Amino acid sequence: MKTLLLSAMLLCGVHDHHTDAVRLTVDDIPDREIWIHPVIPIKGNVAIREGKWIQRPYVFICHDGPVTEHRVRNAVRYWERLGYTFGPISTLEQGNEKCMTGDAVGGSITIDIPSQDFKFGTHLGQTRTWRWTATNEIFKARIEIIPAWGDSERILEHEIGHALGWMDMNSIGHIMHRAWSDGGLRSTGVKNEVND
Repeated sequence: MKTLLLSAMLLCGVHDHHTDAVRLTVDDIPDREIWIHPVIPIKGNVAIREGKWIQRPYVFICHDGPVTEHRVRNAVRYWERLGYTFGPISTLEQGNEKCMTGDAVGGSITIDIPSQDFKFGTHLGQTRTWRWTATNEIFKARIEIIPAWGDSERILEHEIGHALGWMDMNSIGHIMHRAWSDGGLRSTGVKNEVND
């Protein structure tokens, strides 16, 4: 059944395919804006990064999340081999507010099952990142994956790539290719040249 769906299913670091970002102001941090960029168009065969982490992100898995800690550790290792660093990986307790509201824990990449705005029927996973406008620093990210696909090869690696700021691309066999069936483990252009 999975094979039949692959041609239509996409991995996604965005919610839609338009170019407007959503701007939010933060009352307790004057003169700062947070951008949730649900929309980033594909830029062809070149790796493009929209923001990066200044600190090492923790990785939290929601209690009823779509992946195991073991699976997350394997996906994180893929990016560590490319020079990225992460904080501890752990599972959040049942009933955690951030998991229940569809938010992400600050300073972390939070992994959960799909929320209400997930594009079922077209996506296997999607990622939302929050970043400071002035510095492009990512300060939290939320990955959502359909539970039946949580253990599938490359889906979590691809979504972690979005959480690290990388956009989709059209290079066949690349980890950031938007279509799972055309993706692969190639990582040309996404190595971390400066430690995050």
